[in-house]
Amino acid sequence: MDLTVSTDRQTYRMSETIKMKTRLLNTGNEDVYIWGWDLCWNPARGLSMYVKTPDGSAVHGDFLFDCVPPPPKEGNVYQFVKLAPGRFYGLADDIKVSDIVSKPGEYDIDVTYNSFISRSFIKEFLAHDPISKFPVWTMEEPTITAPRIHITVER
Repeated sequence: MDLTVSTDRQTYRMSETIKMKTRLLNTGNEDVYIWGWDLCWNPARGLSMYVKTPDGSAVHGDFLFDCVPPPPKEGNVYQFVKLAPGRFYGLADDIKVSDIVSKPGEYDIDVTYNSFISRSFIKEFLAHDPISKFPVWTMEEPTITAPRIHITVER
């Protein structure tokens, strides 16, 4: 799996919005299933964003990205997205600059992806669901990190 995150440009004003595109690409040789809710912003699972100054100091904005998805429901296979080899799944979000930084400056953005779903959850709660027989990307898989993004924020 490969994670790519991009912004619509590199320079913003504090009052503007960043169009952030996130894409998971299946770089393997077999199908993989992704839970659709895994692409929501959260500080620990799903998509996690870490904003830093060039010297590595952590930065905090006005907003906590804390999506907490409902658990997958048995019988709804459409919650999962099949990624055949070479296929991707993605989304675009509009994020206010002030939600991620509190003042103008140079910033690096790191984004990671890790599933909310565990193998034990699939075994226990989705055991009779057809999805339990397919290769679902779970939290036991390694965390994926996107290439770093650099932005400049002006007044």
